Amino acid sequence: MKDKIGFNLVFAILAFPIGLALFKDINFETFTFKKPALDTLYLITFCAMIFFMLKKKEKKTDN
Repeated sequence: MKDKIGFNLVFAILAFPIGLALFKDINFETFTFKKPALDTLYLITFCAMIFFMLKKKEKKTDN
């Protein structure tokens, strides 16, 4: 059987407000953040949430 890409709704719900905060705090003209330390933490957390949200499901073996 093929590995399926899973979609975890919990991580999607957590990623949404973090992504909105990042979008609000970035200046698209100069590509800088308003609060660099906090927004860097938001970016790392947002990337982790996207990774865990789309992580492949493990195969279940029947023993």
